[in-house]
Amino acid sequence: MFFTLLPKVLLSRTTGMLVSLPLPTPLRAPFYRWFARRYGAELADLNDPLSSFRSLQAFFQRALNSGARPIATTPLVWPCDGRIVTSGPIGGDRIPQIKGNDYSVADLVGDANLAKALAGGSQATIYLAPGDYHRVHIPFAANIEHVRAIRGTLFPVNPKAVACIDRLFVRNSRHVFRCRLADGRLAVVAMVGAFNVGDTRVSVQPGQTLIAGGELGRFGFGSTAVVILGKGITEFPAVAPQTRVRMGGAVPN
Repeated sequence: MFFTLLPKVLLSRTTGMLVSLPLPTPLRAPFYRWFARRYGAELADLNDPLSSFRSLQAFFQRALNSGARPIATTPLVWPCDGRIVTSGPIGGDRIPQIKGNDYSVADLVGDANLAKALAGGSQATIYLAPGDYHRVHIPFAANIEHVRAIRGTLFPVNPKAVACIDRLFVRNSRHVFRCRLADGRLAVVAMVGAFNVGDTRVSVQPGQTLIAGGELGRFGFGSTAVVILGKGITEFPAVAPQTRVRMGGAVPN
């Protein structure tokens, strides 16, 4: 009830402005080291020196060095760093948010025909904590057919919120990437915004073809990625909640 009453979008936009303010150069490295200790960010993976990140938001969206996340040669790889919320086959057209609480694919993607094409497939929902690498990548080779921004509110998406806020992921603002695999199957990657994560930046244009591991977009803090794969031989298996995954890592068969 508390978060329902809060002006979540306004507060998130205000936070976005604050974290975009430039930090004095001498304070950047000490501040980001403190942040890394506090939230578990891996500084050894950075591509650039700490002093080069003009603002906390720039640090959130940091690039990694070329060897930090090798891309597996498996048909599916994980799209981001984070922890599994749910993963596995979809029951008809419903995606489990947690055990006993689910939502429809159509509500997430905002397109009934697309949802019908994805029915009976599989999905993986991954939560990115504040210390995680904040870029989301495509987990398979595909053509990007369409990118759609769907407006909504900005509830938090941490595990406690996911457990108690009904249909959370379809109520928040999100970007939906409609993808076409080489075998003709449709797939979707949804970048779901969250409280204090109003800034989602899209890195691709419709019509682009990406190999697995290509960058789709960036979050401004921590949030959630949902990948839905239409029915076929390759699918996301059942993976225990809270399992840690890393972008580019092999998805087990």
